[in-house]
Amino acid sequence: MARLRGKDVTDVERWLSRWAPLASVPAAALIVVAFASGSGSSPNNHAPVAQIVRYYTAHATGQKVSALTGTLAFVFFVFFAVALSGRVRAGRTGVWLGNGAVAGAVFAAVGFLPFLTFSFILGNDITFMLPSTAQTLNVLNNDYFLPVVAGFAVFGVVAGLAVVVSRAPARWMGWVLVAFGVAAAIPPISFFAFLATFLWALVAGIWLAVRAAPRVTADQPEPSLAAA
Repeated sequence: MARLRGKDVTDVERWLSRWAPLASVPAAALIVVAFASGSGSSPNNHAPVAQIVRYYTAHATGQKVSALTGTLAFVFFVFFAVALSGRVRAGRTGVWLGNGAVAGAVFAAVGFLPFLTFSFILGNDITFMLPSTAQTLNVLNNDYFLPVVAGFAVFGVVAGLAVVVSRAPARWMGWVLVAFGVAAAIPPISFFAFLATFLWALVAGIWLAVRAAPRVTADQPEPSLAAA
């Protein structure tokens, strides 16, 4: 009975290893929805309170949809990073870089989530806010970007190097991701690097799902939850 349970766990683990990279598909789709529903540029930091209130009142639904879909996008993005790390580990190369890929994805998500939270609060509660509160949140919504830049830079460089070392899915794709990570650290083009990273994840996730995980030789047994 214990052997059957162990075999079942192993089968589930293999299925997840094969198809979990497809988490990048909803991640990419949701981030596109998040940016598309964001209703354009918010009022600048010097805008009067009346303009801020009018803007977020008129675009309340869009701001909330953008925040919620963006949050879900990062949930799936972290799932993808975990799946990518698993493929790197399966190749028995760049294991520590695979760990760094997950850390980078979590860093990017944690950096971006406050930004999404500011948008949600402004869209949901703007009519109840004090003028000073509305102005403060609007400034944060405009200028809270350094943690996002750092997170995407770490993910791009470290995950890219992990792909280069492991060739999962392909070495050239790793160098492309490294370039996106470097671009993410340059504020004038950071926004485009963010979107490019999600596009990269979409392509890489499909590629990894189509390709089977590398086989492990007998002298290097594959780790399994069943043996834990």
